[in-house]
Amino acid sequence: MEFKQLKYFVEIVRNGGMTQASEHLFVAQSTISKAVKNLENEFDITLFDRSQRHIKLTDTGEVFYEKAVEFLTLFDKLTMELNDIFEIKKGHIRLGLSPMIKVNLITDNLEKFHKKYSDVTYEVLEGGGKAVENYLSQDEIDIGVTALPVDSSKFNSMPLYKEELFLVLNQSHKLSHKKKVAIHELVDEEFVLLHDDYYLRDMIIENCRKAGFYPKTVAKISQLTFIDNMIKRGLGISIVPKSIADQMGDEVRAIELAGEKIYWHLGLIWKKGSYMNQVTEEWMAFLKQDL
Repeated sequence: MEFKQLKYFVEIVRNGGMTQASEHLFVAQSTISKAVKNLENEFDITLFDRSQRHIKLTDTGEVFYEKAVEFLTLFDKLTMELNDIFEIKKGHIRLGLSPMIKVNLITDNLEKFHKKYSDVTYEVLEGGGKAVENYLSQDEIDIGVTALPVDSSKFNSMPLYKEELFLVLNQSHKLSHKKKVAIHELVDEEFVLLHDDYYLRDMIIENCRKAGFYPKTVAKISQLTFIDNMIKRGLGISIVPKSIADQMGDEVRAIELAGEKIYWHLGLIWKKGSYMNQVTEEWMAFLKQDL
């Protein structure tokens, strides 16, 4: 059994198929297929139910997957710890980000950090706050940037910043002339909201409910550019952090919400009890100094 065979098998399951795993790993599908077949032959087992249209693990495959993930996680931790001992100024930072953040805050800081530690490499996974938490739970990343607060029994956290939420709508919208708009005035509007794994979606729904209604949803989207384009074409309204509103084009108007201000709190989170390599700890301290 080879290490890469286990890696290929785990990526097939995580990505939902051999084609997707091949694209994710930049490895030929035939190579991945052969590696899995060699695993099955070596242990005289069947990992996948090939009679199904979509990928499905056999009972043996389920057990094998669980143990393979444990082995790969242990191997990654061993590698990181050895790197800390022998190569303190080198390392790899695995970072999870929500797109609803001040991206420049992170990238500007990484630029400075990389000038100081030029041998450090980075891997970034993007997703909503709930996805970032799941990446951490599955040991796919070392640290994440997401909305606070989080479950303190599972994650440690460090506040980064907060920013106000604003209503965004097309400049020709009937409410675009107003300096402030109360949430209850949006009862008949159609909302462009983020997908379920985004905490911002939950915040919007919660505040609409407090105002006495559930928001009508015209679209659920995870791409900011798509939200921007929907609003530019008058296909709904949304509520976003000020930094995101500022990135939208001239056709979009950002309006302050009346009443008590609603703030979006962002911070770093990492899994309790998990090992964190030294270079990631150094980057955390570096980022904290930069705030």
